[in-house]
Amino acid sequence: MKVSFVYNENMDIDCLISKGGGSNNSLGQKTKTYEALLAYTNEVKNTEKVKEFVRLHIKENDFNLEEVTKSLQINWDVISSDFEKRAEKVFGLNIADNITAYLTITGRFPYSIEKKYFYVSAKKSNANATAMHELWHFYTWHKFGDTINHVGSDKFNDIKEALTVLLNIECVDLMNGEIDKGYPQHQELRKIISDTWSKTKDINEAWKVALVA
Repeated sequence: MKVSFVYNENMDIDCLISKGGGSNNSLGQKTKTYEALLAYTNEVKNTEKVKEFVRLHIKENDFNLEEVTKSLQINWDVISSDFEKRAEKVFGLNIADNITAYLTITGRFPYSIEKKYFYVSAKKSNANATAMHELWHFYTWHKFGDTINHVGSDKFNDIKEALTVLLNIECVDLMNGEIDKGYPQHQELRKIISDTWSKTKDINEAWKVALVA
């Protein structure tokens, strides 16, 4: 698996428009950048207006996107091999895809397994924790994605998000001092998964227990 960090203005704009005002796990919760966009214009679906805002926001905050992109890539490359080995051991599979990590000012980091990308913050020089969180979803999909119709999309989403608690056990030393906190609504499920993993070290067992939790 190769992850390439890239800034693409159109992808940044799309992320801000589509996810800044809320997401599946944070319904109606606006990010600070989206609130700033609303203060700038009420035409939040107007791509040209949003483009004006994005460029102004980057300029006013003195974001050097070229340097940030380089730093993100360098920091990721340092730990990527270790992360892959650990993820492959946990899930029992490897992912050979080329995946793009797009920088965004949005403050929210969606992903697409089908289109092989995820987002990271354009405001930080190290996004290893975010990258591992999003890639954990990729591994989860490759391992359990064929069960989604049986499990149901809502339950699948809950378990998928809760499974990232395992990063705090298996990859904590790679996360640049950060902790994968998860969403408030998944805390009980995260504890169940964490406890099960600590006892069994078996991802299938953790998934099975989470299904009935």
